[in-house]
Amino acid sequence: MVCGLASVDGVSFMFIGHQKGRNTKENIYRNFGMPQPNGYRKALRFMRHADHFGLPIVTFVDTPGAYAGKNAEELGQGEAIAVNLREMFGFRVPIISVVIGEGGSGGALAIGCANTNLIMEHSVYYVASPEACAAILWKSRDKAGTATEALRITSSELVRFGVMDEIVREPLGAAHSDPVAAFPAIKEAILNTYRTKYEGADGDEIRLDRYAKFRKLGMFEEFLVSGGRWREAREARAAAGGARTAAGTWAPTADDAALVEAMADADEAWGERLRGKDAWVNKPAQPPGLLRSGVMEATLAMAELARVQGGGADAVAARRAAQAAAAAQRVAAE
Repeated sequence: MVCGLASVDGVSFMFIGHQKGRNTKENIYRNFGMPQPNGYRKALRFMRHADHFGLPIVTFVDTPGAYAGKNAEELGQGEAIAVNLREMFGFRVPIISVVIGEGGSGGALAIGCANTNLIMEHSVYYVASPEACAAILWKSRDKAGTATEALRITSSELVRFGVMDEIVREPLGAAHSDPVAAFPAIKEAILNTYRTKYEGADGDEIRLDRYAKFRKLGMFEEFLVSGGRWREAREARAAAGGARTAAGTWAPTADDAALVEAMADADEAWGERLRGKDAWVNKPAQPPGLLRSGVMEATLAMAELARVQGGGADAVAARRAAQAAAAAQRVAAE
């Protein structure tokens, strides 16, 4: 993780980014761009410095993900990423993130919770690599192509879904073949974003802007599909005449509208049942004393003995013993 202060056309920024390397030797030295927990804590320290002095933050994302080795887990990899996510949403300075290669999972998010997310034309951004996704879902890396299509990891699709905000065009042959030609486009995109959106904005506006960006993410469709034929199901829903609930919510069919109303009624009824019951949402089914060590086991053993014997003097004795155990646990509860 490389961090430092710099100025671009007279504007001071705090730059933070992953450094992966340009050849095998550099990749090994830089751990293939997979930071340890201390790398994320270092980035957070610089971001706090920038927030204290009012410096806009620019992050460059290029990682397949956070390092998941034993040592990293022992040092608190998950905690380091989680703290970064929490703290970044509270900063009062604008954060501009640029994906310059690949952005993988939490390792990218740890410096990517930005007001504006830019992505290079040929970069990718994903929750898991296509190979890992294929291994998890299909138990075979041969399905990597199918996983790639399902994940929608390319820049154009990410912008269409609102995950990324703008594509930074690359020179012919892509940025890795001519990085010097790619620099002006990145510089222009960063300065244009800062000057048109955040220059002169106060801290509260910047925080609300960041909050609103992530709140609008998460478009999804939820309906039953038979045999994975989601395209046909979507077309059928689009062709449906439609119906509306009493509140005006659109649904494809009258049955769907009735289901929506039933769910809304059930939710309201549950909310009414919870009013004034803050102490006990679900009251225990048995007295607290029954949970004392050994009491529950003794009571159940006596009851089972009575059930098995089914009658006679032994059964009477067993029932009396069970009653005595129950009385003992009531006294203990009181």
